[in-house]
Amino acid sequence: MASNTKDVIKTPKRTQLVIIGGFLGAGKTTLLGATTRLLHDKGKKVGLITNDQAQGLVDTHILSADGTMVEEVAGSCFCCNFDGLMEAALYLGDTAGCDTIIAEPVGSCTDLSATLMQPLKAYYGRYFDLTPLSVLVDPFRMLETLEDESGTRAGAGYIYLKQLEEADYLVINKTDLLSAGERKALEILLEDKFAGYKVYWLSALNGDGIDQWLDAVTYETQVGTRIAEVDYDLYAEGEALMGWYNATFVIHHAQSWLIPWAEFSLEFIELLQGVFRYDRITVGHLKTFLQDGHSYLQANLTGEDKEVSLRGTPFSSPSARLIVNIRAETAPEMLNVIVEDIIAVYAKQDIQFECLELRHLSPGRPVPTHRMEQVV
Repeated sequence: MASNTKDVIKTPKRTQLVIIGGFLGAGKTTLLGATTRLLHDKGKKVGLITNDQAQGLVDTHILSADGTMVEEVAGSCFCCNFDGLMEAALYLGDTAGCDTIIAEPVGSCTDLSATLMQPLKAYYGRYFDLTPLSVLVDPFRMLETLEDESGTRAGAGYIYLKQLEEADYLVINKTDLLSAGERKALEILLEDKFAGYKVYWLSALNGDGIDQWLDAVTYETQVGTRIAEVDYDLYAEGEALMGWYNATFVIHHAQSWLIPWAEFSLEFIELLQGVFRYDRITVGHLKTFLQDGHSYLQANLTGEDKEVSLRGTPFSSPSARLIVNIRAETAPEMLNVIVEDIIAVYAKQDIQFECLELRHLSPGRPVPTHRMEQVV
């Protein structure tokens, strides 16, 4: 006897997927951490996806330090490893049961709308509620760029401009550091250069404005609305100017003396900063993560002339694990030489570095898995 029961097709669980782009030093990692805490307070389960050209990413350790689930897609950008991004996102959504996933692409990556947003809408719309492409901006870099656009015709400036052009939302970070005059000047430039763009102002550091931006991306249905015209020769040349350095060390004192790690962190970065200033090397960002057991310290520098930011709880011990990430406009071999010179300085103080992992490179030419030239 034939059954009247119809086969039931299970509808896949839909997970909110937030992609936050932006150039090196914009504060994406700080925003991811602040947004995660805010969503946790609202009862949401959050998963994060970090991305880098090589393994050993400081951001992954920073963001997972409080127990947040973090997947790392390493070895290439999301655009060139779309399948890796999807594998991580589907795991966090389906297996780990996350309500919201936030993905942070490589800071030197652009063309995200054509290579991520459109393919996601076309092929994975039944799995994810995609939110607008938010591009996080350092206001001081933006002021400098928009006041004189001659630097956007090639190099890192070209990539930076393309990131802005393809944004659904321009999200201006670091409002806590802006004077009223600087904000007004930036508002005028935005009205002139980016008329019609939705702009949000926030401070990832103190939390101001994050709720308003998060509410907007949560309920907006128009996503991936712009595709920038990207010259991949210029794009590749711009990325090739950047040196990448990722390393993991175990550091210990030869006499087993206690090392005050907060002082060490500041001194280590300031020594590197001094070399970058002397050699006139432009720094995208310099990050360190020091850990011993449950104690950790993170330090960050977003430019050769900026102040070092140090967070975490100061601690002392004879040894600790150090992860170092540097992005700077110089040859990667030069970054390796610079770090080795700093290590030699510490050797004279009986502080020894045992290298566990080391990669220094310049990103290769981007070859996206998918690229759609029209908005889906």
